[in-house]
Amino acid sequence: MASVAIRQSGGANIVSIPKAIVNTLGLQVGSQLDLSIKNGQIILTPVEEEVTLESLLDGSPKECFKVTDEDKEWLEMPAVGKEVL
Repeated sequence: MASVAIRQSGGANIVSIPKAIVNTLGLQVGSQLDLSIKNGQIILTPVEEEVTLESLLDGSPKECFKVTDEDKEWLEMPAVGKEVL
């Protein structure tokens, strides 16, 4: 069991989670946790986020979505196999 201290940063009280625990739980910076109190204990539970295409693309730079000349050429190419039903 790890022991941590409550620190203050600005107007917030902060508890740091040891790296070994973060890694064990597969968490990362930005992971969401539910906080609850049960029998006088603080419980942090990772929130299992639904992965969608939109959530994956949210962090992508918008310039990655521009259609290039190479993309246009590929999109305009005729089918060469059975890719079209």
